[in-house]
Amino acid sequence: MGIAALLGSPIKRREDPRLITGQATYVDDIKLPGMVHMAVLRSPYGHARITSINTEAARTHPGVLAVYTAQDLKGVVGNVPIAVPLGHIANGMGVHGPLAEGKVRFYGDPVAVVIAEDRYTVRDARDVIEVDYEPLPAVVDVEKAMQPDAPLLYEEFQTNVAFSMHPPTDAIDKVFEQTKADGGVVVKARLVNQRLAPCAMETRGVVAEYRKAGKTLTLWSSSQIPHLLRNLLAATVGLPQHHVRVIVPEVGGGFGSKLNVYPEELVAAFATMKLGRPVKWIEDRDENLAATTHGRDRVDYIEVAASKDGRVTGLKIHGMSDLGAYCQLLTDLMMIGLGFPVSCGS
Repeated sequence: MGIAALLGSPIKRREDPRLITGQATYVDDIKLPGMVHMAVLRSPYGHARITSINTEAARTHPGVLAVYTAQDLKGVVGNVPIAVPLGHIANGMGVHGPLAEGKVRFYGDPVAVVIAEDRYTVRDARDVIEVDYEPLPAVVDVEKAMQPDAPLLYEEFQTNVAFSMHPPTDAIDKVFEQTKADGGVVVKARLVNQRLAPCAMETRGVVAEYRKAGKTLTLWSSSQIPHLLRNLLAATVGLPQHHVRVIVPEVGGGFGSKLNVYPEELVAAFATMKLGRPVKWIEDRDENLAATTHGRDRVDYIEVAASKDGRVTGLKIHGMSDLGAYCQLLTDLMMIGLGFPVSCGS
């Protein structure tokens, strides 16, 4: 059948039969011999100092194999990868390890993980970990976060602004002046693009298996970036790229939220390398809403210059984007990717 005949024709999708008959394989369907389960203890505060962590009750819980905090990963697992180290990001703002150390910066920030024989035991053990917090003021509005008296996520930088772009304005200022001189108009508006949670039908999940004989790591992940995940995972856990394989089964939605390398993938890889057994972690819906990267949350003040006949002659945008507590792969990349074309007048 030629291309012309295909256009407008009701072509059946090859993947539909296995999906609609329940024969598809997702990450949670992966079952390996000797597989153990991982659960994550998360912060109940949006901003707080961690004053102490007591994991003794979890470590001695029947069926528990290991409990890890940031101290256990330090020097072994690298930081969560970021895409664009600009501004204060290049100096460490927003850069973080897989587990919170000393401070939590968002509700759902991972503080500790438990590895146990089954998914019921692992959650019971997670719930007996004791963490003492010193709550701190939180700020959840991008404009309020830029005020001089706003609570600081990173005190050492004395600002919440991770990076900013300030292109030359001389040329566009002249356009606005000329438009007004010619009898045109300037319209101003404040536009809010609200925060959203992608909320895919399938939450995030990972199965990690390390084989000591060949020093190879296989990761099954509900990811939208398998090749990039492989490369960054290898660098983070200290393995050559050709010793790491990432397999992505069916993905039950992502909407961009699975375009990141997440802490849970790194910790699962660390755990299987330490324990010598496959490790599975499946995100529940509460975790998904709190810990999977959100989108948008942007405020723009715009000015549009237009001639008397309605032709747009110039555009000014002062935009502010909420990057969240930490810099992820996609979050800052999207803001820069959108910002630079506007800045360059493209």
